Amino acid sequence: MSEIIGRDLEVGFAVEETRGTAQVSAEKWAKRSSASVIVKAEHTTDDNTTGVIEDSESRIVTKKWCEGTLETTAQADMIGYILYNLYGSVTSSIVSGSVYQHIFAMQQSIQHPSLSIFIKDGSVAQKVFDTGMVKTFELNATTDDLVRMKTEFQARNETANSDTPSYDTEYDFIGKDITVKFADTLVGLNTADATEVKDLTITFDAGTILDYVLGDYKPQDIFNSRFSIEGSFTKNFIDTTWKDLFRNDSAKYVSITIEGSADIGGANHPKIELILYKLMVTDWSRSSENDDIVTEDVSFKAFYNTSDSKQSQLTIQNLTVEYDSAPTS
Repeated sequence: MSEIIGRDLEVGFAVEETRGTAQVSAEKWAKRSSASVIVKAEHTTDDNTTGVIEDSESRIVTKKWCEGTLETTAQADMIGYILYNLYGSVTSSIVSGSVYQHIFAMQQSIQHPSLSIFIKDGSVAQKVFDTGMVKTFELNATTDDLVRMKTEFQARNETANSDTPSYDTEYDFIGKDITVKFADTLVGLNTADATEVKDLTITFDAGTILDYVLGDYKPQDIFNSRFSIEGSFTKNFIDTTWKDLFRNDSAKYVSITIEGSADIGGANHPKIELILYKLMVTDWSRSSENDDIVTEDVSFKAFYNTSDSKQSQLTIQNLTVEYDSAPTS
């Protein structure tokens, strides 16, 4: 056995057929810049004494679980596994030929479909983690880089695995591929002008809960407790629109479209589109440097819109047929 470097690590995903039972093979191996999923443990100290003044004789493991992160570019096909786990519901349809559209909507349940997460640590070890759940998911875009994503996972347990990693063609995005629109109504997004944004960060938080019971080190399940979306962007300060939104209770609809230039069939392109149905500004500030453009930093949160019965909807377009079934053996 020999030493490895970070480039040797490989990560894959599969939707679980039976929750808590890891799949044998991955549906998708992900290109990544960094990744780590490891076993964690919680201890307690045995505070019994035996007539000596030393503070303790031992510590005891009380809980075990798995957690980790994946940092990579926002890839048009792979991202669907993250979104399916995060939202819990997906509707897939054919756009044209081999191009598919997938609409992710919130499943109003604390138990969303689980993932098997595959980790190959080069030649050192290869494991699969069952009951994989997305804890947080972040999309980040700037003018000078690929659109990137960071995902935090939690899982129940690890077992040995021997699946052979393989990689499909993937489609990445850059800053020029992004269009951001705001409007007072949902239909108004269709005709709204694009807002000139310099950077954009969106963070999804599933509020996962590790549910432990007596009789086992491992959690019996991992639940979703709440779902939040927050973010921020920077733009040139040209009017007081965002300052005013911060100082009052008004809300906006927003669409964020990320559409690449590659032709994936029939002049269709890889695409990610997020709609927020009630965006409210939670913080605002502006710069004041003498020799630079004055910009404003806007922080926001997406709220549930009772009129639309939605907080958000996320749609992707790619070459994946479906996300809501486990791979065949």
